[in-house]
Amino acid sequence: MMPMIILIAFIIIAILILLEAAMYWLIRHPAVLRRFSRKLQNSISYLYIQGDRKIMQFQEGCGRYHPDLGYTLQPGTFVFTEIEFCNEYRINSLGIRDNEESLREPEIIFLGDSFALGWGVDQAETFVLLLGDKTKRKTLNTSVPSYGTVREMLMLRKVDRSRLKCLIIQYCGDDYDENRLFHSNGNRPQIMRAATFRNLTTQHSKAKPYFPGKYIGLKIRKKIGEWKPSAITADDNHLNDVNLFIHVLKQNADMLLNLPLIVFEMNGINQTNTFTRQLKEKINEAGQPPFIRNMIVLDMSQYLEDRHFYVLDGHLNASGHVIVADILYQTIAQAGII
Repeated sequence: MMPMIILIAFIIIAILILLEAAMYWLIRHPAVLRRFSRKLQNSISYLYIQGDRKIMQFQEGCGRYHPDLGYTLQPGTFVFTEIEFCNEYRINSLGIRDNEESLREPEIIFLGDSFALGWGVDQAETFVLLLGDKTKRKTLNTSVPSYGTVREMLMLRKVDRSRLKCLIIQYCGDDYDENRLFHSNGNRPQIMRAATFRNLTTQHSKAKPYFPGKYIGLKIRKKIGEWKPSAITADDNHLNDVNLFIHVLKQNADMLLNLPLIVFEMNGINQTNTFTRQLKEKINEAGQPPFIRNMIVLDMSQYLEDRHFYVLDGHLNASGHVIVADILYQTIAQAGII
């Protein structure tokens, strides 16, 4: 029996080594990974995001603490590099990816997170600047990675809105928690403390080197997490992401009244239009204020394909930004906004 046990153990170890090697290789060759099934792409992407991807705002030299917003980006210039891209980020004095001139009397303002920021593309390739070129109007990109609707509205209060003609909001499913905490906390934003920001920066600025068994270990931990029963927490709000999103907007009605609003959802390569569909239904309910009823809701999932996203990182690539800019331009033109 002992030789058989040794043989079986050897076979299992060999299989694990081959699996680890395959995962290691595919993460470092995303162009090859793109040829495989969506299921395998998602599996490898998970390993990359959990084990290798850096968090921009918590990298030394990329983010800075802000008492009202938790953090913004670090004014100046920095380079953010990942397996699929390497880009320069030019940040103005407000801590957002735009120039100083854009802070003066912008006509189109963007609110959003890393998708609208242009994570993974050069500054001139973002759909914000592409739309500015198409409309010949001054745009301002206030987007910061991981911001929810609450902080986006706080950021909006800090910018010049004297000539604002259109507000474009990019929503992500990650906004839910921030918006939920805002509601449950009596419409008060919960902003991280300086010590928390410093700890996160220290933690995430450390290198993430490879070691044998790294990806197998991540897979095992993921499976264990799936087997564990999920904790069910009581939610006194009974509000979904659409209700919470509209709730935050209503708390900021003083800025949004009589202002054309365009909203679209962006969740990465695994697209969904659930939020979009439900939002379209919600804004048509009786009792909604005019600025909510008149909101333009776009479904970008019908225009974007897998090839418009990075296969590992999941953010829009340059071709995806072109598509979004074109749809936004057509929407603004058809609505006669500017």
